[in-house]
Amino acid sequence: MKRLRVIHIDFEKTWRGGQQQLYWLVEGLDKKGHENFVVCAPAGRLSQKLSSANLKFFEVGMLFELDPLAIFKTRAIIDKVKPDILHLHSAHAHFIGLAAAMFSRHKPKLVSSRRVDFHIKSLWKYKNADRIIAISLGVKRVLLSDGIPDDKISVVYSGVDLSRFSNTQGEYLYNEFGIDRNSRVVGIVASLAPHKDHKTFLRAAAIISKKLPGTRFLIVGDGNLKSDLIKYAASLGISDSVIFTGFRQDVPQILRIFDVFILSSYLEGLCTSVIDAMTSGVPVVATDVGGVGELVKNGFNGFLVPPGKPELLAERACEILKDEDMRLKFSQNAKIHSADFSKEKMIEGTEKVYTNLL
Repeated sequence: MKRLRVIHIDFEKTWRGGQQQLYWLVEGLDKKGHENFVVCAPAGRLSQKLSSANLKFFEVGMLFELDPLAIFKTRAIIDKVKPDILHLHSAHAHFIGLAAAMFSRHKPKLVSSRRVDFHIKSLWKYKNADRIIAISLGVKRVLLSDGIPDDKISVVYSGVDLSRFSNTQGEYLYNEFGIDRNSRVVGIVASLAPHKDHKTFLRAAAIISKKLPGTRFLIVGDGNLKSDLIKYAASLGISDSVIFTGFRQDVPQILRIFDVFILSSYLEGLCTSVIDAMTSGVPVVATDVGGVGELVKNGFNGFLVPPGKPELLAERACEILKDEDMRLKFSQNAKIHSADFSKEKMIEGTEKVYTNLL
């Protein structure tokens, strides 16, 4: 196989699912002998991770989406590196990357990742790509409905590091969070962003608390909505049952103490946190949005419900919590199904997209 030279662009300063996928992709392609360069925001978490792993990157500041200086600097990097592939990973990367490629002397093939299932606002960004990677069939359906030709779209599922979840123990967390070991634990792992709809999760938690007193709820993740959500939990009278953990590095250990994982999102591309839960053997009750239905099989490893229905989330969660045989069956099935969503498969699938373009 030809050795590829790839520039990846992601200007996000935060560390979310997309940045984790990019990091694993670059790390994996590097091990396969391909040459990778990442263009990213200065002093962001992505650049810190890349630096720690001795992976190549350029820091380019972007003040706004049409920032001409960022376009100029990115164009210079393209002409210097002369990549085979220019892969645009984030929403903010698209305009800068496309404009830089348009004005550069060297003309790489353009690949764009689409990780969300809402409709495209700027269609030209995607129509100018040579290939669009959708992270689920759900995302592909939205792209098709927005007028993107089928032959321009490849589905490559996001992956997780399955090895992170083997032989993990979460016993220490009962003491840290002040949870009785006999308590039922229901949780969500997600950034505190509007589309994750944590208020629906909290409304479901309030219903579960009435039906199954003593249940504890973990909200794992951080974001600007935290103070608002803490107040909302108080207004529902469940503050004593809900623990906001903030951002955590020990998610595999935290998932070990979950009895049920609830996803309350009204928009999703795929949701790698659901894959994490499945890998940990945690039954999932999730909203049927985006590609989530490709992960959660109704009555096999969990349940799907429509978005914005806290009473249905609560009903299905209680069904699992009350039936130990069901919970164990879903747990075993979740582990089996999660093997289809490894980071290795994501790396191989992306590599295939690149090679098929050249």
